[in-house]
Amino acid sequence: MDLTAINLDQPRPAYRIIAGAIADEIQAGRLKPGQRIPSARTIASDVGVSLRTADAALRVLREDGLTVSVHGLGTFVAEDAGD
Repeated sequence: MDLTAINLDQPRPAYRIIAGAIADEIQAGRLKPGQRIPSARTIASDVGVSLRTADAALRVLREDGLTVSVHGLGTFVAEDAGD
């Protein structure tokens, strides 16, 4: 996933734009169930946002049931994401 292609020049909060871009990748099947997604630090660095903003984007994905977090391992696409 090319995080640098995310366009933040939109009238929505950055965390929502980031979460939407990752959700689109999941829905399209480009990110598969069980696949690890970028960490908050990677998102923050690649997109050019704060760590807090990146964390908020990952929280939205978890709350929407698209991802699961495994302590010490990272965040992964949920097995039933895209259903």
